[in-house]
Amino acid sequence: MIGFLQSAYKHTGKEIFIEKAFELMNEYKYLQNLTRQFSEIGPAPKDADNWSKMLSEEWNHSDDEMYFLTYWSLYPYAFNDTLKTQYKAAIKDHWEWERPERNPLWNFCYAMTGATEFDLDESVWTLKEWPLDMIEYAVENSHRKDIKIIEKNFWGQITSEILPPDERPELKHNRNLFKLDNGDRSAELSAGDTFLLPYWMGRYLGVISEPLKN
Repeated sequence: MIGFLQSAYKHTGKEIFIEKAFELMNEYKYLQNLTRQFSEIGPAPKDADNWSKMLSEEWNHSDDEMYFLTYWSLYPYAFNDTLKTQYKAAIKDHWEWERPERNPLWNFCYAMTGATEFDLDESVWTLKEWPLDMIEYAVENSHRKDIKIIEKNFWGQITSEILPPDERPELKHNRNLFKLDNGDRSAELSAGDTFLLPYWMGRYLGVISEPLKN
């Protein structure tokens, strides 16, 4: 919401968007919630209501996608340098938790803040290994002896290292990319935007180049 209000002010110059943004941040704790550390997120306590327990059964990867894409209006359009510093710290905190995915979308969203260390090599590796047909074939990896299974955790990381994109069942950014098995869905995921979004984001930021011929 704060990112939307900042974007509205950026493009209209209307002061009401600044007023409402600070009202939400100061009176309704939006800034406190926005800068909350991700290490504090977890299942609802045992004495919580059933609705809270249901919503916090596991890490919601769709929220990750909504967060990172909104950072592009949150950070660049910050109302002042103090907020910008707080935003950058919050984005870095989120990114640190997502690093094991080696996801170029998350990495390049973090690079947008001016960060110099954002796992560029890991991003390029993922883009190179991406299956461009985007067809959801039946995939089974849980029987493999070359992967290390780790202790069950809230955020859904199953193995110590993520498998290459062309070996795993999930490709969309709002899914758990550590998932090992999946039946044949007989579907094509998209027109390629799942790959094209991080690719062109990287090109826009100048951290990757167009294809080069030797």
